[in-house]
Amino acid sequence: MLDSLEQHASDRGMERPSVPEAWSLRAHGLGERATPRWAAGFAATALVAYIGASALLLSNAIVLPGAGFARLVLAVFIGPLALALSAIVLLHRAGRLSAPAAMSTAASAIPACGLAALAAASWSVGFEEADAGLGRSWFGSSTLFFLILAWIAGTICLVAPVESVLSKRRALPIRLVQSAALAAPLALVLGALTLMAPLMGTLGAVVLLVIALRLGNASHPSAPQDTFRAAPRSSPSISAAAWTRRRAAPAGAAALVTITAGLGCALFALTGSNWAPMVKDSTHAMNLGLAAGALAAIPATIAAGTVLTPRFGGVMRWSALLCSASLIVVAAAQFLGAGHPNQWPLILAAAVLMGFAVALPFGRLVPGGSALRVGVTAMFGFAGSIVGLSLVTVAAFIAPVAATALLVWSMTRPAARGKQPSPPLITYQGG
Repeated sequence: MLDSLEQHASDRGMERPSVPEAWSLRAHGLGERATPRWAAGFAATALVAYIGASALLLSNAIVLPGAGFARLVLAVFIGPLALALSAIVLLHRAGRLSAPAAMSTAASAIPACGLAALAAASWSVGFEEADAGLGRSWFGSSTLFFLILAWIAGTICLVAPVESVLSKRRALPIRLVQSAALAAPLALVLGALTLMAPLMGTLGAVVLLVIALRLGNASHPSAPQDTFRAAPRSSPSISAAAWTRRRAAPAGAAALVTITAGLGCALFALTGSNWAPMVKDSTHAMNLGLAAGALAAIPATIAAGTVLTPRFGGVMRWSALLCSASLIVVAAAQFLGAGHPNQWPLILAAAVLMGFAVALPFGRLVPGGSALRVGVTAMFGFAGSIVGLSLVTVAAFIAPVAATALLVWSMTRPAARGKQPSPPLITYQGG
């Protein structure tokens, strides 16, 4: 084949490929090298960028010189760009984007994210200048200009992915017009989420990382083993009725305790300053109510972990333990009261514990060795801390709702006849 191509080039007097041929070679070469490992690497980079930006925002490091600029670069440029590149690689591997289309989409994603970061920086500079009463500089007054440029670049970036999902029956010019019409509002939505809702980017990075790792693991199946072995003898199965009596009744009792105590704590947090003489003011009542409500959520948390263990494994016990520890820490933070120097650090510690409690069950989705599982689950835990911060701050109010669901489940759990244990089987694995 190479000899034929060389002869063809010699007949045409060509010593180098033309510009379209060179770009086609580059696009297809990169497309062949863009494996799911690339997608996983880009998704992990995005996840680390979002975690770093959140850490800078929530900690005292944000007051350091240059910390605001670093957070902006991580959350608005590096995170979204790496997330877009990961999605492009996965779309190409799935056959949705051809190699040239994937390359052009990736190339246009760079200016789109860069202009979005400039728009965010321009708005921040303009806000600081207006707050200080200074005159507006050209950069501080160019936010709308950068937003329009970012919107145009984002629309160009999304044309190829949108066109890939349209019907191929229409002519190419019609599909391009339709793609541009759909890509323009989609670029606005994604841009708004990038600038105002970094949590969505964090969750998207987690999803893409799991998908890329599972695709990479599926493309490298383990070697078969030609061995006879006996399947392990299964333990005698417990009937559903016995399981209900052993698990559902204690879970319902724990849920009832959380509902009763949690509603009382929520009521105290909202109205305690009006009828409790030992309360100083409404803020003090809110702190005490939130602290007691967090502690009241622990019985239902332990019961939920016990109930979910037979279905999802022993990791649910660890998840329930971390969740309970998080509730204890946030209760201590609320007992300290507003304005105490240790309240916010304790709330952040509780958020991290809650994030790992949420992330541990999803670690089962990560394929590969133990080192990879531990590393990715740790990343999931720190990413989940963003969600955990929202959970721990309102735990006293959402605990009665979750406990009510647990109580309804325990009361409606149907009884069924148990299965008889099956005898051990001799299985053969391999070719």
